[in-house]
Amino acid sequence: MYQVSLIPYYDAVYQCYKQILTIYPQPSGGLTRITKQVAPPRLSPFRQNSWCGSYPQCFYAILNPQVPCDFLSVNELPLLIDFLSKEGYKIDNQLTKVMMKANSEIKETLLFYIIEIKNH
Repeated sequence: MYQVSLIPYYDAVYQCYKQILTIYPQPSGGLTRITKQVAPPRLSPFRQNSWCGSYPQCFYAILNPQVPCDFLSVNELPLLIDFLSKEGYKIDNQLTKVMMKANSEIKETLLFYIIEIKNH
C-alpha cells in the first residue's frame, strides 16, 4: 500500500515553487519506473533538513510517465491514474476516506492511497 500526496517543491532551474506528487513508502514493482528519490532543497540558510524536524531527508517524487525527466504535477493526475490501472494498482477509497478524517500527522496534502491488485 502506498500513500500519494502533494507537496510544494522549489524548482531551482525555473526558480519557482511547484506542487508535485510524491509516494510513500519507497515503491517497488512497476512504480519504480516513474519515481525518483529526491533530496528536498534547503528552505533557508538558517534551517537545515533533518530527521528530527518536520522536513524529511528525502522523498520519492512521481515522474511524468510521458516525460520521465519532469515531476508529475497535480494537473497531470490522469496520467498517473492511467499508469496505475495499466500496472495493476487501484485507489483504495475506503482507506483514503478514513485517513482524511483521522487526526493524523500527515504534513503533506494526502490525495489517496493505492494498493496493488494481486493476479495482475
